[in-house]
Amino acid sequence: MSMTIIDRFHPQRRAALQAAADAGNLRQIDELALLEPEQLRPLAILSLQLLALSGIFFVVLNLAAYTWRTGQHGASLNGGQVLLWLLINVVSYFVVLPLHELVHGASFAFWGGKPYYGTKLPLALYCSAKNQVFPRNYYQVIGLAPFVVITLAGIIFTLLAPALSPYILFATVGNASGAAGDLMVVRRLRKLPTSALIEDLETGYHAWDVTSPDERATI
Repeated sequence: MSMTIIDRFHPQRRAALQAAADAGNLRQIDELALLEPEQLRPLAILSLQLLALSGIFFVVLNLAAYTWRTGQHGASLNGGQVLLWLLINVVSYFVVLPLHELVHGASFAFWGGKPYYGTKLPLALYCSAKNQVFPRNYYQVIGLAPFVVITLAGIIFTLLAPALSPYILFATVGNASGAAGDLMVVRRLRKLPTSALIEDLETGYHAWDVTSPDERATI
């Protein structure tokens, strides 16, 4: 199976790595499949931890921002308002799911990759870059991008519009919780050498490195 090395900003290094890949001078040094049974439990635990921590963070931030901007310590709600809050939050959660993947896709494209999108029923969406290989540090940015971008957007929106931000609470908290797989990947990639090349898979990755000392010296 042919692999395309992606590196928009270092064409000479990309060409050297592509030559090594075409010559079969790559060896696999790691792999991760997030949906394998041994990964599901730590993935679920991390997701729950992120759900709790981000929930506490955004609720406290919202209360502090609301008090700061209005001088009030809370607002009275009736049943209709609570129902509206719940409905808009559910909608916002489903909106953030494709937005999360679009940020991944924009990150792939930024480095020169060609993302594609798909679904795994019933609700799982994914963005991948089939048969494309990225330098380790690039791939870490791709993995972190939705968590960082959407979380920062949620913080800014909460500070600017604390009366409205409760209506996107499910979106911001759900995005953080849903980034558990991305964060697991990034944490594991930190243990690999910076020279590692990461082949993106729909639910994980393969990690490769150049086997030839001569090839490694030219990169």
